Amino acid sequence: MLLAGCSSSTETTGSEPQPDLARTFDIGGGRQMYMECRGTGSPTVVLVPGAVAAADTWHEVTDSSGAAAPSDSAVYPEVGTFTRVCSYDRPGTARANDEFTPSTPVPQPTTPEGDAADLHALLAAAEVSGPYVLAGWSFGGPIARIYASTYPHDVSGLVLVDGTSEFLQSELTPDEFAVFLQLSARDNESRTAQWKDVEQFDPVTTFDQLRAAAPVPAMPVVVLSGDTFDAEAFRTRLPEDAPADYPEVFWRAQLASQDRLAAVFPGARHVTNTHSGHNIHNESPQLVIDAIRDVVEQAPSR
Repeated sequence: MLLAGCSSSTETTGSEPQPDLARTFDIGGGRQMYMECRGTGSPTVVLVPGAVAAADTWHEVTDSSGAAAPSDSAVYPEVGTFTRVCSYDRPGTARANDEFTPSTPVPQPTTPEGDAADLHALLAAAEVSGPYVLAGWSFGGPIARIYASTYPHDVSGLVLVDGTSEFLQSELTPDEFAVFLQLSARDNESRTAQWKDVEQFDPVTTFDQLRAAAPVPAMPVVVLSGDTFDAEAFRTRLPEDAPADYPEVFWRAQLASQDRLAAVFPGARHVTNTHSGHNIHNESPQLVIDAIRDVVEQAPSR
């Protein structure tokens, strides 16, 4: 399906085969970051994981038991069949087997602006040339958007996979947002107890930076939003004094924030019938693969 208001499709075939890579690269300042790439073609798709997740999250599909496991039908291997695809580990992220990333630790929490700068340095160090289609899941959504705002000539398309939306804050009352901040702090604390240098999410700074960012230039955009929510599982993460109806309040705000996120990008396609929770790339990988293919076919290539 073509996206409204976007350029006509371009071919990604005919390029010389490009070697696979999977290793760390020196990004300066005594730091290393891990990146992996496979496939051939242009534009290159860069998969941006969510908070704490490493590159291997894009290798996994949720099975019938609800567990995520490596699969040839996952997003990363499938996208690599039709263009060049890369993913990477930010500092403080962890693999599915609880192995900590080889990317050099940094002080936490980080910010979307800092993470976008790191990604820019990593792509240069790995000699991965643009233009890029950025696909960001969860906290990876703000990083992809800030990257596109900061380096607009390097990005030719966006796919936001239940991307974190700054509009969540204004869809909640101040008291309701305060509960969300407590929830985020509790998540950070529990992760830090397991890994000292684990990545931490700062909602206030993230939302402030998204609001302050320059508009993303016109380009093909697909926004995919989760449409299922486990209220009872969410309730177990809340502070004890949270209102009894807070899961329902949060879910209404989340859905509204996704609608407003999609409206930021004129001509974007908003996919709301995903039959998935937050982890759309694992639960419904073909939806994400198809969205990426749509954007790749319309985005300018080198």
